[in-house]
Amino acid sequence: MLNPLTRIRHIVERRARAKAVLTYGRDRPDFDCDLSFTEASKRFPSRNELYAYLHRYFFTRLPQPLREHRAYFEQNGRGFGEAAFHSMWYLLLREFRPTRLLEIGVFRGQVISLWALIGRTLSLPIDIRCISPFSQVSDQVSAYPVSNYLEDVMQNFRHFDLPPPGYCKALSTDPEAIAYLQQTPLDCIYIDGGHDYEVVLSDYRNSVAALNSGGLLVMDDSSLDTDFAPPVFAFAGHPGPSRVAREFADRELTHLAGVGHQNVYRKA
Repeated sequence: MLNPLTRIRHIVERRARAKAVLTYGRDRPDFDCDLSFTEASKRFPSRNELYAYLHRYFFTRLPQPLREHRAYFEQNGRGFGEAAFHSMWYLLLREFRPTRLLEIGVFRGQVISLWALIGRTLSLPIDIRCISPFSQVSDQVSAYPVSNYLEDVMQNFRHFDLPPPGYCKALSTDPEAIAYLQQTPLDCIYIDGGHDYEVVLSDYRNSVAALNSGGLLVMDDSSLDTDFAPPVFAFAGHPGPSRVAREFADRELTHLAGVGHQNVYRKA
């Protein structure tokens, strides 16, 4: 049990973070515009400015059902992430209109259900797939408390009245997962699986091979060693994904933009 002083400190810190979330970027009248992802990345070329723009976009322009989706996943530990990422996915799908999307590494289904909800909002037919062990598999930087997340994912899809996603229940490095990834060319892949360097590198190489020409690759937790200075409610990433992004993705793909600890690439 926490002692009283530690408990008070945690309360103060939570309140400070909550205030920062509401006020971050509020003093920028130039953020009061609705840009495409490409336009936003050009108008706000620094990682910090683009992140702040997308953060404010969440509160001022993102469709209400998508804001409610984020609020739902913030409750009871259903998901991680940051408000700016909901804006990022909305603008990416609105501009590039991918129809076959896959996530590597699923917790309780926040991102894949967001894709489905955006698809419904934009009248965009979407085929959503995912690869995950849906279990307590951990790595050097993360651990998960529940033994089976698959039912959580399906329940969260039902909550939003969304059709269930396709899935492969396996580690991303297992042969059946790689075969599932390669079943059909994909328009967008989100790498959010294991954080160890060797696993991320395997996911990266397999994903690039599975992408259509012009397809999007988004890498989570990959902005260490960049100029991104995260606000108090955000962070820059982990060593494994960041190293793969710097050593391979930055050199082999077209880097569209960095949004917080996520990086968006396009296959030539």
